[in-house]
Amino acid sequence: MLTSSVFLSGCSCSSGILSHRQIFRAQQQLHRSARCTLLPLLPSRSSGCRWNRCGHHKQTSSVHCNAISTVREQATGVEFPSVAQFWEGEPFRSLGAAVRQKKIAFVGVKVYAITLYVEADKAARELGVRKRGGFFQDAGTEEYADAIVDGAFSKLLQVQLVRNVDGETFFGALQEALEPRLRLSGDMKPLEEMKAFFAGQNFQKGMNILLLARPEGILEFVTGQAGTSFAQARPSLRIESATLCRALLEVYLGGAAVIPDAREAWAKGARALMESEEDRRSDRKGGSG
Repeated sequence: MLTSSVFLSGCSCSSGILSHRQIFRAQQQLHRSARCTLLPLLPSRSSGCRWNRCGHHKQTSSVHCNAISTVREQATGVEFPSVAQFWEGEPFRSLGAAVRQKKIAFVGVKVYAITLYVEADKAARELGVRKRGGFFQDAGTEEYADAIVDGAFSKLLQVQLVRNVDGETFFGALQEALEPRLRLSGDMKPLEEMKAFFAGQNFQKGMNILLLARPEGILEFVTGQAGTSFAQARPSLRIESATLCRALLEVYLGGAAVIPDAREAWAKGARALMESEEDRRSDRKGGSG
């Protein structure tokens, strides 16, 4: 299940639909300032800017306030920034969050929370082009999931563990899903590189594992504790394999996705991102008149 929490500050709120870059810059400013207490709002076209805890006036209007602060995975309570900057690419937008569970002695055990980030502006523009080309007519989860996989923009899977897991166990679950896809290509070397990276590692609860798939077919790996900024991170491993990038995305977004709830949430997130781009296009056209 996906719950988006929206936070606004009267110190920086303005009318109009905010771009993803504006949201990211506003979040940076908010993190640097301790003067304002943020008020949670629901993401809605009719949501107004309500703020009065930092000494400013309270206002409610039909402003489209889009400064989402966090995306919360309900089952685990893990929160991810809705807009983030990583070591590669433009500001990224989370499409939603879900939980990965495994059956142990017939009991579902939570293993990790996961979110999918996409380069916000590039993804929004490409999805908008697809919509105007008729690609999303009567579209459902499958069409939006395919558009994410095929999109010419970077995608990043961020996993936060909610229990201790050793590297072999974590990779073993991925290997089971990745291996059949890579065997079709006849090149198993990328999987061996990935296996060597996880071998011997012990991940504690709260550890984050980030997998960034670049459009040119490069998969980058970064690990870090919860709350870490990954804007200046240096990948611990870089594998050049378009096949591995696609296979990894299909594990979570393909027809046999390992977390069906994640696939559905991310498809909805892609649609919302596309609609936000359409709204901005409409506003620009209206303003030019």
